[in-house]
Amino acid sequence: MQEAAGYAQTANEYLLSGRRDVAELYARGALEADPHNAAAQALLAKLASALRWPGRFPAAAGNAARPRYLLIREWSQGFWSDVDHVLGMCLLAEIAGRIPLVWWGAQSRFSASSSGNAWEQFFEPVSHATIADLGPLGRFPAKWQGQPLTGPVRNRWSGEGSRLVGLELLDRDEEVVVSDFHTGMKALLPWLPAWHALAGASLQDAYRSLVRKYLRPRAAILAEAERFAAAHFGARPLIGVHVRGSDKVEEVSGLEAILGRYFEDLEARLRARPEAGLFLLTDDERVRAYYAQRYGARLLCTPFARSSSNVGVHYLAGRDPARTGVEVMVDAYLAARCDEFIGLGFSNVSLYVSYMKAWPPGSCQLLDVNAHEIWNVMSLVMDAPPGAG
Repeated sequence: MQEAAGYAQTANEYLLSGRRDVAELYARGALEADPHNAAAQALLAKLASALRWPGRFPAAAGNAARPRYLLIREWSQGFWSDVDHVLGMCLLAEIAGRIPLVWWGAQSRFSASSSGNAWEQFFEPVSHATIADLGPLGRFPAKWQGQPLTGPVRNRWSGEGSRLVGLELLDRDEEVVVSDFHTGMKALLPWLPAWHALAGASLQDAYRSLVRKYLRPRAAILAEAERFAAAHFGARPLIGVHVRGSDKVEEVSGLEAILGRYFEDLEARLRARPEAGLFLLTDDERVRAYYAQRYGARLLCTPFARSSSNVGVHYLAGRDPARTGVEVMVDAYLAARCDEFIGLGFSNVSLYVSYMKAWPPGSCQLLDVNAHEIWNVMSLVMDAPPGAG
């Protein structure tokens, strides 16, 4: 009860400050702690009544009188964090009856070009729409009026049109809405209309559905993963392990203690499958070296770039940005081919491995999975962006 009251009070403070997106997350947290909390129920009702769009949904996405679009710009964080932004906005586009279009411009940490679309270095387009379709149409937010839609993202964290997420993007009549700030999937699911196929779905099931629908890796990337698997995986069972180091040490208090908890679970799985190999994906060379010393010939890693310091791979000077993204993808798709998996609940790399298939019960373990919800809220209220990856 006390926890729920605290969440509800925090929700009201954010609502008074104009941050209805964060207010909603805290109000829903209050109801999870106490389903009968009247303050949280009243706040959510107030949020819903303030919106023009309930009841105005088209019978199905894309059924509006004229084409309307949602342009999804780069979030400019770690690779799978940027992908997470794309999937959330693709779901929002379905809710609002808009056609999604992804453009990762020059501010993407994985762009190899100052003018091209980095998304299409890695994935197929999410719709038939092209950037040319959006040129003459009305736009929201106003900061994009008179500006090239493929140009730099301005006012992401402060200023006019900054930090616009979820609810702010639904209630619009302009033909083009541009999203450049992350919204967590959990904040979107409660607003699904009854006709939507994911209405009432769990967070995990929603993610898996959207991954299947929108994430179609380029053939060359899948082929690279296939070549590595054919050369190294063999017929033995494999346990995949994702261990974050480098910049995550600076971001997450007590990360070393959390990482130490891997070994009890991992070694129990290895004892149960003495013939199994261990596939490690990590951004930290120090972690790779430690696991190699500890597990010897059982260990398998890709020969990809890693950091030997607390600087993340996607921040390292002299790196090839497009290749960095490819390597993150190949590692994740290889991990999804393993028989079992252990990862971190607050790392998007681990989370996306868990979304890539329906793992058999007990075969996929994410440590500190509840921390991911805190991370989503933090990304909304921090004065500086997290380096979530």
